Amino acid sequence: MAGKLTYNDFVVLRKPFESGRQSPSTLAAILLLGIPFLWLFYYLTFSVAAEMTVFPNVVQMKNIQFSFTLIISILCLLFSVPTIYKKLEWVQYVINTLFSQLLFCVYPFLIALYILGEQDSASRESLMNFTYMALAIGIVIFLVTCVRFYLLLRKGAYREGGSKDRVRNRFEKSDHLPVVIVASTGLVLLILYAIRTIPSDSIEDLHLIYFGLIISYMMIFVLPEQLVLIYCKLRFKAFNFNSRGYLYGPEGEGHH
Repeated sequence: MAGKLTYNDFVVLRKPFESGRQSPSTLAAILLLGIPFLWLFYYLTFSVAAEMTVFPNVVQMKNIQFSFTLIISILCLLFSVPTIYKKLEWVQYVINTLFSQLLFCVYPFLIALYILGEQDSASRESLMNFTYMALAIGIVIFLVTCVRFYLLLRKGAYREGGSKDRVRNRFEKSDHLPVVIVASTGLVLLILYAIRTIPSDSIEDLHLIYFGLIISYMMIFVLPEQLVLIYCKLRFKAFNFNSRGYLYGPEGEGHH
């Protein structure tokens, strides 16, 4: 990708930085304010959802998630400080990606699994089979989205005046079709498997399980774009901000 695609092929992806929605100062505020939510989701996952679950290795996962959440929290705190994030802007974006994926992908996924493990008919074997299926679907969604993203870049969809720039909403509705098919088919298979092997009498539990999975898959869908933006920040100066907080132009000058 690096040898064939140029700055012009990624230029539309620069718009969130131009608008300020993903400026370093905005990300700093998000990271700082997001720390309490990380710990809230940690509590909800392991003290509420996992309280009565028979899902295996909960204690080990709790210890791992505690360490990971603590590390991410410290990094969020550090990279909300201007003197730090201005020197390592791309690292701040990496941390923002890890933060968002942990909060909206990992924790909802674990909550769904642990609630499923609270059902009377749940067994270790059925839960692990469900987990493997759910992970496999997530991997397929990620791979399909990556291929889709690369093909769009090759087609010039993210060039100035390209399809993503001209008719973004209408274009994306049809272009998302392969990912929608994969995700919806996978969810139907998971639902059928859960109904047959781990039935639940609680409608609320079912809603929480499938809502958690949907949120997780939505975050997997946006992960390739987050990774591409990290790549752009490393490769192109125009995706970064100068010391005064202005976005660099294509020629490397800071613009108001």
